[in-house]
Amino acid sequence: MNFKIEQIVLWPKDITKQTRKLIFKLDKVNIITGDSQKGKSSIIPIIDYCLGSSKCTIPVGVIREKTEWFGLVIVVGSKRMLIARKEPGIHIQSAEVYIDDEITILNELPRPYGKTNTKSLKNKLNEISGMPQLTLSDNSDSDSPGKRASFRDFSAFQFQPQHIVANPYTLFFKADTAEHQERLKNIFPLVLGAIDKKTLLLKQELKLLEQELQKKQKIRNEMRRISNNWILQLRDYYSKAREYGLLHNAPDVSEHWAAYRYITYLKEISTSPTRRILQVEKNATERAVDELNALTENEIEISREIGTQRNQLYKLTNLYKSEGQFHGSLKIQEERIEPVRWLADLVGEAEVCIFCGAVNNKAHEDLQHLKDHLEKINASSNFIESSYGILDREIIKRKTMLSELEGSLNTVRKQKELLQVRSEELRKIRQTENEVYRFLGRLEKALEDYVLVNEDDTLQIEIFELEQKVNSIKQQIDPKKLKDKLERQIDRVSQDIMRYAKHLGVENPDDTILLDTVNLTLRKKSGGREDFLWEIGSGANWMGYHIATMLALHDHFANLEWNAVPQFLVIDQPSQVYFPDKLQKLSDIDYLPEDILKVQKIFTAFDYHFSPRRENPTQIILIEHADEITWQSHKHIVHVVKRWRDDDPSEDNALIPKDWLT
Repeated sequence: MNFKIEQIVLWPKDITKQTRKLIFKLDKVNIITGDSQKGKSSIIPIIDYCLGSSKCTIPVGVIREKTEWFGLVIVVGSKRMLIARKEPGIHIQSAEVYIDDEITILNELPRPYGKTNTKSLKNKLNEISGMPQLTLSDNSDSDSPGKRASFRDFSAFQFQPQHIVANPYTLFFKADTAEHQERLKNIFPLVLGAIDKKTLLLKQELKLLEQELQKKQKIRNEMRRISNNWILQLRDYYSKAREYGLLHNAPDVSEHWAAYRYITYLKEISTSPTRRILQVEKNATERAVDELNALTENEIEISREIGTQRNQLYKLTNLYKSEGQFHGSLKIQEERIEPVRWLADLVGEAEVCIFCGAVNNKAHEDLQHLKDHLEKINASSNFIESSYGILDREIIKRKTMLSELEGSLNTVRKQKELLQVRSEELRKIRQTENEVYRFLGRLEKALEDYVLVNEDDTLQIEIFELEQKVNSIKQQIDPKKLKDKLERQIDRVSQDIMRYAKHLGVENPDDTILLDTVNLTLRKKSGGREDFLWEIGSGANWMGYHIATMLALHDHFANLEWNAVPQFLVIDQPSQVYFPDKLQKLSDIDYLPEDILKVQKIFTAFDYHFSPRRENPTQIILIEHADEITWQSHKHIVHVVKRWRDDDPSEDNALIPKDWLT
């Protein structure tokens, strides 16, 4: 996802002071270098806090004492957005959030205020990333690590703070707790492209169908359990009916009678002359008719609602297909006129014809017109991509509602059918004794259950149809196929990790490296043995593999058809393993000790990442003690954002300006 950081903005509590801004390039290695205690290590917590972190980890002290709002200007596609969160004071976070997604003038940013809250911020970021409103596992617990993927989960691929970048036991940001580890394991198939949004939709539909199937199977199994005892019950009913005089001229029971023989005689009770002496409860028929009318009205109302929801589902699915076709058309147009950007930069306003020498600006105007048209196409394409998640959610919602309404309609119709039978019986039955009346009620219920299980195959047909649907979806999301695809994606990333590791100068760079998404680490194969990252040894190796993994993953994300991971990476002081205190004091660029040569290999890896073969590389923000001596041969990919040194007498030698302290 083309999601990058253009500015970090701090608003002072003293409104007479100037706003603090750090300005980044979108296609460079952005470096903030300086001495200790200048605020460098607050950069990652500030970015994380502005992007919806549930806890403010910005260090307490002068930064939080002097700052009222922390903000980011981010670029998403062709749009700019300002996100700001208030300094939380004594609390772990502040719910006050400011969002402005129509930023056009960077020099005139508005002062934030409590415009919305963190829940809305997270929903906005999820919408931008195009995350589907679906869960990643079958766990029904809403608080489980398997609940729906979130923009916040991607911070694992965004940040390498100082305590992580060379940590042998933790490879990913915030993967040092069991909950975050489980969530990261669940989202890996999605972010690596082994599972797409279509697969998630099918998994969600499968989950709903399996739940419905289990309910109906439970009903069927309970009926079968009851039916196993029916021979004894039917014999008892037969004997009692003869005792009450409800059966006339009925033969004696035979041990060889099957169930249908009992049923044949017991059904005749409703037409027996004995029933005519029973008294009907007063107004019973009228009440039955009123209940029947109420059920009929309910049936009509549910049927109308089913029609409405079915029509809305039809329109939504057509809209989804239309947007996909329109989006594909926009992509074709975009590819056709993409060279316009390059031509527009080459052709000036007044070009001289190489044949006649005439001066003409027609070509420049036409190219600018095409360039404006291309920007409109990009904006429309980004808008359509952001709408897919909303449509996914609405389609699932309509399907679920239709399933519930259809179940309710079936229930109402069954109630009507049973009530009509009872109403007819009420006109025939005359009650003599309460005992006989209760017996007849039990008998009728038993006969109805028998018919439902042994004669009415509606339930069995419903179960069969559900089983067919479940099997069809399971074939489409075959776990073995998904596993094979995930292994192929992991192998592809692992190969790239090895390429970057060679540039970073790790020991034995030709050894096979495998990304382990189960243990969230790396495995190294060498000489017939296999070792985890923490078993390899050497801080330089750990740091090298950390950076190699992050760069390889971002390369992989960029090549996916759908990618929800923001395209920036923040790394804090990777040179710490090479004695940064010594490096920051070196000023003679001709003096290149072994440690400096090793640090320079980090920029060699960055250079490989920013090679011309990548059209839109990941933005890198590097926080360092080391100075220019380490990147002097790679200046073409470097943008120095700030240089904060003790020997700098200016106001701008720390994150918090000197002016704010007075």
